[in-house]
Amino acid sequence: MGIHTITIEQIAKVPKKVLFQLLSDHDNLGRFFGDDYHLIKKGKPNSNGIGAIREISSGPFVIHEQIIDYKENEHLHCKIIQGGPVNEHGSWIKFQSLNAQNSLIHYRIKFSPKIIGTGWIIKFIFEKKLKKALHNLASYGESTWSSR
Repeated sequence: MGIHTITIEQIAKVPKKVLFQLLSDHDNLGRFFGDDYHLIKKGKPNSNGIGAIREISSGPFVIHEQIIDYKENEHLHCKIIQGGPVNEHGSWIKFQSLNAQNSLIHYRIKFSPKIIGTGWIIKFIFEKKLKKALHNLASYGESTWSSR
């Protein structure tokens, strides 16, 4: 089974700390991704940090994803530890300031499918969903940050 990679970048007209706060708020990720997200184990140094486990209900799948690296306003690294159509999965999200008011989200996923030959469809679905979610996140961040 091959390893599949998805890399997406999204620019937003907000400081990177706004984007980091939105993407590290596990209980509220559903507003961007469209699935049900719930924090089921708190992490450190705060509840959304290293060791945090979120449960994602997406269609027929219930997935547990754990934060394995976390640096506030810089990056998140997580992996699926239970459920889903993949064996190995890692997500890396990096936040970069382009200037005082614009930021870049760099989102990369690597995975291998549980069933041989399904990687291409999983990649297609993940990529489509992720592009939409990051667009929604940027729009939400811009509208809420500019109204402050």
